[in-house]
Amino acid sequence: MKKQISLISFKTMNSSKTTVTPFSNIEADYLTIDELLREFEEQGYPLPRKQVDFRRKSGVVNSHQIKTELNFSKVKGFGSRLVVKKEEAIEYLQRLKQQSVNITYKDVKRVVESYDEVMLKPARAAMRANRNFTGKIEDEIKGKLVEWGLAKYAYQKVGLELVIDFALITVTTRKRDEGDFVRCLINGKDVQIPDGLKLSVKSTSGNLLAVPEVETTWEGDWFVLAKLHLEDKFLYDAIKAGLGLIELDFERNLGWFEIRGFVSKKDFTNAKISYKGVNLPSPFAMDNDFGRENYIMLPTQLNQNPEDFISLLKKIKGSVKPR
Repeated sequence: MKKQISLISFKTMNSSKTTVTPFSNIEADYLTIDELLREFEEQGYPLPRKQVDFRRKSGVVNSHQIKTELNFSKVKGFGSRLVVKKEEAIEYLQRLKQQSVNITYKDVKRVVESYDEVMLKPARAAMRANRNFTGKIEDEIKGKLVEWGLAKYAYQKVGLELVIDFALITVTTRKRDEGDFVRCLINGKDVQIPDGLKLSVKSTSGNLLAVPEVETTWEGDWFVLAKLHLEDKFLYDAIKAGLGLIELDFERNLGWFEIRGFVSKKDFTNAKISYKGVNLPSPFAMDNDFGRENYIMLPTQLNQNPEDFISLLKKIKGSVKPR
């Protein structure tokens, strides 16, 4: 079966985040968790408390010291409350801004339009088999929005137009939705990205990069860990709009797409660097084990420097030539 490729463009999709100076209304040198969460939401980057709880964890995995992303601690004058330095919180928010793009109903619409044939096929040729139809729809849309978010980010940052593959799997393989970017548009022409620069985006809850060993043989030379921060009811509101119960604002932000970090496949599959197993040790252990062994790395083990990732995108753009 011939692959179907959707070529995307983001020329009219702009961000609308707030420009208010972060934490300008807080005079103290430290912030509590609640103060940080309120400020992040006001800035257009809402995080659930459990995300902050995860990002302030530290520990040891496979003899590697895992540092915290947000360094909360107890400080004299704040009682038993955990606080973070205001300066560190500002720096962290600035990094989030550099590593993210907003997601709107326009983005959701483009994904659904391009994915329509997959949505209506049985699990053998399209969607996962272990969910009801509504659950499958939500899984597929969110999964493709992760790829969409990365492509949107690449275009906004460096003008790189990545090609998202919306093709069906064949009846002989389940290797359909690898999340790989192996092609891009240069001057409107579809061009293959050279070996060594192909991207594979992963979103295992966004808290860890986890890939089964078999999937590391698929296309992709760089693994990108990403996370969607979307309103829980965005699909339900779309259903209500389809029934004429409400009107949708297609320009309204539904949330944001975050790049959590990236790593080369070579380093990721190096047992001396990453962890291999069905779960991580405490305090990073998940509630449920993976069904098989995965290579696993936590976000702070990845390269989280946005400038380095932008440099990689520029390298991809500069390496491809139109036919």
